[in-house]
Amino acid sequence: ACLPSPINTSVLRLFFSPSPLVLHPPPPPSMPLAVEPAAAAVPAAGGTSTHNLTNSEAGKIMFKIKSSNNNEYRLKPVFGFIDAGATAQVEITRLAGPPKEDKFVIQFAPAPEGAADAQEAFKGATPAGDVTLPCKAE
Repeated sequence: ACLPSPINTSVLRLFFSPSPLVLHPPPPPSMPLAVEPAAAAVPAAGGTSTHNLTNSEAGKIMFKIKSSNNNEYRLKPVFGFIDAGATAQVEITRLAGPPKEDKFVIQFAPAPEGAADAQEAFKGATPAGDVTLPCKAE
C-alpha cells in the first residue's frame, strides 16, 4: 500500500500565518511638471488666480491647459513652452457666475526641436502626462 508522506507543519505555518503580510505601494514617481499653488480659489463674482508651472525635466517641454468650464474661465496662456528647470506663469481669470467647483488639466509633452508655436506643436503630440489643478469659485 502506498502511504502519503508526513506533512511538514513548519511549511504550513509559514503559508498560513495568522499575521497578514503588509505590502506598501512604491512611492509615486516625481512629476516632471509641478503647479504652485496646487489648487485655485476665486470669487464667484469674478477674480484671478496666478500659478507657476515648473519644469523639472532635463529638456524643454510644452503644455496645453484644458478647462472643465470654458464659459466662466479665461486662461493666459493656454499653450506654452517651459525650458528645462524653468518656470512659466499662468493666469486664471474667473468671470461672474454661480459658485461651483471646476478643474483645469495641464497636459505636457517634450517640445520638438526648433518648435516656435506651442499650439501648432501640440497638434501632433501625444501628451507625456498631465497635472490636475482643482478650482473652487465661492
